[in-house]
Amino acid sequence: MKTPTSKIIDCAVHDYIEVACLYAYELELRMLDGQQNQGKAITTRTQAGREWLVMQGEQGKFEVELNQVRSIKALTANRYFTEVEVSSGACSLD
Repeated sequence: MKTPTSKIIDCAVHDYIEVACLYAYELELRMLDGQQNQGKAITTRTQAGREWLVMQGEQGKFEVELNQVRSIKALTANRYFTEVEVSSGACSLD
């Protein structure tokens, strides 16, 4: 069940994240608070209306809540995307 403060990212962005996980792209995430995270995309997980991107970084695995991401930049050269702006959209986890 989603909480009133949950913000689900746009469905189109999920497609890019799935591609990044499938091919283990190295990504740079710019967060809403100005921080940056970098690592290899591994998988996603959802729980109670929230969703995370699981990544492998230099210090090991870590998770980033997707509704806190401003943009995703692919550091791995690919034919699918270079940079994606993350916004809330119509996707539902229910």
